Amino acid sequence: MNLRSLGLVFFLFLGCGQFLGAQVLDSVGSVDVVSDSLMKALDVAKDSVLGKSEKMMGVDIKVSGPLIENKVDRLVYNAAQDITSKGGSAADLLSKVPMVEVDMDGNVSIRGSRNLKVLINGRPSGMMAGNVADALRSFPADGIDKVEVITNPSSKYDAEGTAGIINIILKQVRLKGKTGAMNMGLGTRSANFGGDVSIQNGATNFSIKLGGHFWRSWGSGWTNRTNTVNGIGYGLKQNNDVVNWGGGPRLTLSMDHQFNKKSGLSVSATTSTRMRNSDNDVVTYSGISSLPLNYLWEQVTNNFTYGYGLDVNLDYRKNFDKVGRELGISAQYSGSQDNTDYHFTRLTEADLETRKEQSLNIGKNNEISMQIDYTEPLHAKLLWETGLKTTLRSVISNYSYDSFNFQRNNYESITARNNQFDYYQNILALYSQLTWIASSKFSIKSGIRHESTQFGGVIYLPAKESYVGRPYQNFIPYINLNRVIGKAGFLRFTYTKRIQRPSLFYLNPYTNFIDPLNITSGNPRLNAEVSNNFEISTGNYGQIGGWGLNLYHRRIGNAIETMRYVGEDKVYRTTYGNIGLNYTSGFDVNMNYKGKWRGNDWTLTFNGGLGWVDIRSGIDTGYLKGARNKGLTYNAGTKLSVKITKEWQVELWGRFNAPTYTLQGFTTNWFFHMLGVKRRFKNDKGGLGFGLDNPFIPKMDFITRASGQDFDYKNVQRLNMWGVRVNFDYKFGSLTIEKPKPVNRKLQNDDLKPPGGQEGM
Repeated sequence: MNLRSLGLVFFLFLGCGQFLGAQVLDSVGSVDVVSDSLMKALDVAKDSVLGKSEKMMGVDIKVSGPLIENKVDRLVYNAAQDITSKGGSAADLLSKVPMVEVDMDGNVSIRGSRNLKVLINGRPSGMMAGNVADALRSFPADGIDKVEVITNPSSKYDAEGTAGIINIILKQVRLKGKTGAMNMGLGTRSANFGGDVSIQNGATNFSIKLGGHFWRSWGSGWTNRTNTVNGIGYGLKQNNDVVNWGGGPRLTLSMDHQFNKKSGLSVSATTSTRMRNSDNDVVTYSGISSLPLNYLWEQVTNNFTYGYGLDVNLDYRKNFDKVGRELGISAQYSGSQDNTDYHFTRLTEADLETRKEQSLNIGKNNEISMQIDYTEPLHAKLLWETGLKTTLRSVISNYSYDSFNFQRNNYESITARNNQFDYYQNILALYSQLTWIASSKFSIKSGIRHESTQFGGVIYLPAKESYVGRPYQNFIPYINLNRVIGKAGFLRFTYTKRIQRPSLFYLNPYTNFIDPLNITSGNPRLNAEVSNNFEISTGNYGQIGGWGLNLYHRRIGNAIETMRYVGEDKVYRTTYGNIGLNYTSGFDVNMNYKGKWRGNDWTLTFNGGLGWVDIRSGIDTGYLKGARNKGLTYNAGTKLSVKITKEWQVELWGRFNAPTYTLQGFTTNWFFHMLGVKRRFKNDKGGLGFGLDNPFIPKMDFITRASGQDFDYKNVQRLNMWGVRVNFDYKFGSLTIEKPKPVNRKLQNDDLKPPGGQEGM
């Protein structure tokens, strides 16, 4: 498609408006049609109505509001009020957010599904381009202001993420003056540091943020596997001890400039460095299962990953004389590289044979996105939004494998195990949606989004093979019906379709032979998953607290499922395919209440849910023909915060997660709890805190089960979860009130299905 044709399509799209829609801004005050920027201004006004107190002319801005808020299309967790997160990571914080679960490895899911988008300030991040779990572990919770959970995003958002969107909003200084802050934490499981400085000079604001994080975990485990080959049963047992650590620094430079009252420009650049190291000692036994198993070998491995990411964002926003008319232009570059260096030494019985091998995997991700958004009030109660976005993505994976030659005393390449895989993906998206305020109590928001995807790649080894995937088109409808009940209640129905494209983890065809008895390979011809999502929500949020209830149903077709089997060579093989047909139904509830006990403020929150999962093999795959897995899944979390005195505060938090399911197995439940104590300084410029992680259950077993045709698999990892941490924070500077700036439109990517995707609640 040439530029002239593209422009014609875009402007024709601007003229469409056949889909009616609307939204209620919130449950306190009158409803009106406004732009995104005015919505945020009204949110500020609403917060004041609900009791937020702000000290604008001094050093500090102290805000006391609800911990959990319900917006029209999202749930907001105000992380700045959570003291148990001090000194912890973003993964620790997300585990407390309603509808969000975080497992032992830091993998994040919404209602049991990992097929979601994680954004930073509404944008994708190079930090998240590799291992999302590692990125969240390396990001300190102290720098997070809010977490937004959007289970059914509107047409304005990218269609990717079948479970929804998690948007992490970082703390920002938006007032005039010179300000700064610093924080640090030391603990047995993690450590972090951070600092930022912001300078306002006329219409221009400069800010610098520097931070870093370090974490470690350790434990032991074992694997038991049985399989049948030609009527004979075989067994495999592996015992392991593991020590993991990781972290890295990051730096953000940003500049905001307001040309006039109606237009402004924002430019930012973030660079991050990440490291991860894993030392693992595995002893393997094998043989006929009816007899004592034979010792095969002991393998000592070291897996070290070094990577970095770079994000560059440019956002321009212009408001016109007509209230609500807005134009936004955004551009973004996101790039990352991860180098994984793997070494192992394998010792056979009585050290009769020793093998030393190593591998190096260089993975590169590059992505360029450009977006135009336009908002037009068609009537006092009718708002039209439309836009165009294009994303150009390229991925390279270069894998080399060497074996040590003891006679020549050097490493030699094993050409048959080398691999290079280049992959590209180009996406063109158009959207249009309408917001109609039918009355002060009822509104409709409806829209449609179209995404066109082209993809292909080159596999260089063992022989060069180029392929071009069949382009696919996705039409994404969206509808939101909202009714205000009383002063703070609401009833909402939402429907949308979502898609989930596979990440490099699933696409790379390379076969990993590090453990010759357990090998994994990707599938470069995977297509996107498609889900239909229905949700009914109700609730009531007031000054002293509130509650919310969500009923949902999700159907995922063409789902990417893990495919496991054991061949006649007794090797356990894992790959991936678009074979699943997944159904998930259930509900989740959250409650948040404030009160006083003997003159002291307290806050109690609870969030939990119950769901039913049904996963089926939608295609005849031979060994998975007719495969089906189903079960009940649930989760519950609670937090109690008590302000003992003006300076002292205590918090208790705990969360329980039930099993999650895949087509061939499940992972068992787990429980985590924390205790935090915080003392604020008299001038309220900072504070000192103390925290305990899992003090009553120092070790936990995390179990993974899988079964299939002629095999059964069980893995247990016993990890140390107990920890102590001390944290400190301090603020300095002088602030004054500044006129609001135009709100920047930020790009949203992060559409790739992450590793370990599974369905549950």
